[in-house]
Amino acid sequence: MPEGPSILNLRNKLLPFKGKIVKNAGGYGKMPTDWIKGKKLQDIQTWGKHLLFVFTNGTVRVHLMLFGKILINERRNVNRSFFLEFAKGEINGYVVKAQKLKGKSSDEYDWRIDIMSDEFDPAYVKTLLKENSNKTIDDVLMHQNLFAGVGNKIRNEALYRAGIHPLSKVGKIPAAKMNQLIKEVVKYANIFYKNLATSGKHDFFEVYKKEYAADGSEVTMKVLPRTKRKIYYSEHKQKLYS
Repeated sequence: MPEGPSILNLRNKLLPFKGKIVKNAGGYGKMPTDWIKGKKLQDIQTWGKHLLFVFTNGTVRVHLMLFGKILINERRNVNRSFFLEFAKGEINGYVVKAQKLKGKSSDEYDWRIDIMSDEFDPAYVKTLLKENSNKTIDDVLMHQNLFAGVGNKIRNEALYRAGIHPLSKVGKIPAAKMNQLIKEVVKYANIFYKNLATSGKHDFFEVYKKEYAADGSEVTMKVLPRTKRKIYYSEHKQKLYS
């Protein structure tokens, strides 16, 4: 599944379509698209893992889910789940979920929890974390209503860099350590984004899918029973707070 940096990188590639008139729109998804045709694409925004196409009469939220793909001026030999066609060029979504927001994106989303946003507010996030003190940090980091844009890569790397065991209880993690973790989330997300923007790929990991971590310690991999997602960590470097 794409993470916040991937969606922001995609948004930047789509910016040439900003200000252009949609000649045709459609797809096999449930959302009607007649309201988009003939309208100007006012803006393209991101929030967490959501891509937002903003029009004067509404906003389309696109989620790439687990296996979705957005292609620019390129088509596959399968039906498109969502597409926008312009006089010059087209945006084609495959296995994506498109929905029309009920209100403005500013009413729908809180950018204070978006890790890629300039409005990201660590102090506000810390107040939300207090409501999740009995949960483990590996689970909480993936909550999009707390850390919008965090996926498995960012989760594993940030925890390693902060020296926190993924199964630590949120309420047991010292305040200084939690501050460090939040900083590492944003720092690594920006490393992730810059690598994509400059090279088109991201494979800079210190623990994720590694046999040995950056400090030379052996990496442990576990499959979480509830989510079935894999976590990677160093028993040597990452302290368990329980």
